[in-house]
Amino acid sequence: MEKLGVFGGTFNPIHNGHLSLCTQLSNALQIPRVLLIPTAVPPHKQAPDLADGAHRLAMCSLAAQADPRFLACDLELRRSGSSYTVETLRELETLYPDTKIYLFMGTDMFLTVQNWYCAQEIFRRAVLVAGARQKGEEEKLRDHLSYLQKKGAEGRVVCCDVVEISSTQIRAARRQGLPLAGMVPLAVEEYIEEKKLYLPKEEHADGIG
Repeated sequence: MEKLGVFGGTFNPIHNGHLSLCTQLSNALQIPRVLLIPTAVPPHKQAPDLADGAHRLAMCSLAAQADPRFLACDLELRRSGSSYTVETLRELETLYPDTKIYLFMGTDMFLTVQNWYCAQEIFRRAVLVAGARQKGEEEKLRDHLSYLQKKGAEGRVVCCDVVEISSTQIRAARRQGLPLAGMVPLAVEEYIEEKKLYLPKEEHADGIG
């Protein structure tokens, strides 16, 4: 059976921490293809300064150039309303028959997945794969995996070298006029600059096109 990795998030913007986690999870589980899926409206968190979906998809496409296994996917952006993971998994099963789906997660998502919409169905449709986003989180992840397994989930916790970068940190640096070098791929940094994204509100971002 083929393997497919799925890594979703607001990706506002996608950054080197996301890419490092995705690379390490893919390597550990020998997954040949990973979809980077930006959410349309994230149901699990507030996102008042969320960049337009087309911008976030474009940045995912640029970031995906770093690894031939990665592919940006607009599946959730094409749906209206909240981006529920279970709906994405249903669509992916149709698009990729005879494929085992591995749902990549950082710590925050993994620790709350049992509360997501149709969580039990998510457990049936995908293997949950977690990697720490900050140092010292692995034991917490392993404890939570045991809890999820009792609820019927299949999962893996992968020991990862942590790259401590957050999208919030990047947006704050951008508003302060600080360089983003080392936090995002160069192509993403250039895109953010070109489109004037994440500037103070009095400076408007360009539209797509």
